[in-house]
Amino acid sequence: MDVLEELVVVFVNKGWLNRELRIKHRDRRYRIFCSERKFFAYRINDNYGGSWGFPGWPVCIVTHDRIIDDSEMPVSESTGPSAQGWLRCIVEDDFEII
Repeated sequence: MDVLEELVVVFVNKGWLNRELRIKHRDRRYRIFCSERKFFAYRINDNYGGSWGFPGWPVCIVTHDRIIDDSEMPVSESTGPSAQGWLRCIVEDDFEII
């Protein structure tokens, strides 16, 4: 079973498939969404003084044929969990719905 299939099973079991959720994980806010075609996690910008149009950024996108997460990006600090990290976070309820 691939990561997306595992995420779909978890979201179905929680009644969240095809629903966007706002969550807080490790003092950071995210929007997460999962359908049978994709999972995404979008970091919400907590810097309210930032420019309009930059409310946040994607930190993880999972489809059947691709996984993109910021743990693989050449930046000084990862801003979110890897795809496997998101799976663990959601399975273990390691977040707060906001």
